[in-house]
Amino acid sequence: MFRSLALVAAATLGLSAAAMAQTEPKPQPDKPDGKAAASGQKSCFFSRDVRGFAAPDDKTLYLRVRAKDVYRLDMKGRCPELDWEHRIAIDSRGSSSLCSALDITVLVKNPIGVSRCSVETLTRLTPEEIAALPKKSRP
Repeated sequence: MFRSLALVAAATLGLSAAAMAQTEPKPQPDKPDGKAAASGQKSCFFSRDVRGFAAPDDKTLYLRVRAKDVYRLDMKGRCPELDWEHRIAIDSRGSSSLCSALDITVLVKNPIGVSRCSVETLTRLTPEEIAALPKKSRP
């Protein structure tokens, strides 16, 4: 099931850091410096190309990018309300091009404001990995 997704550039955010949350991907983990793992393909996408998301739990976020790409973001810790919220925002650092976990902060509304969740890894899934996702995890 698709959820609506609000994409917000860092420059246009009027929210405080304490009120936001970041996310992380997983399958092809980033290197410790936040750079995408070498896989033959550059693993970058624009925030404007995100079409949907699914969060099977409070530590994992799958993003549907354009028509067929799926990225997994693994959080550095729990991201409260991530698996319940129907809208999220992606805060990008410096550019709308997202190439590593360091570029992304996931913002999730919670009962007292907005959580800011840090992403540990960003991974582009292969077609086989996408096909193997459980229904609840498909964006």
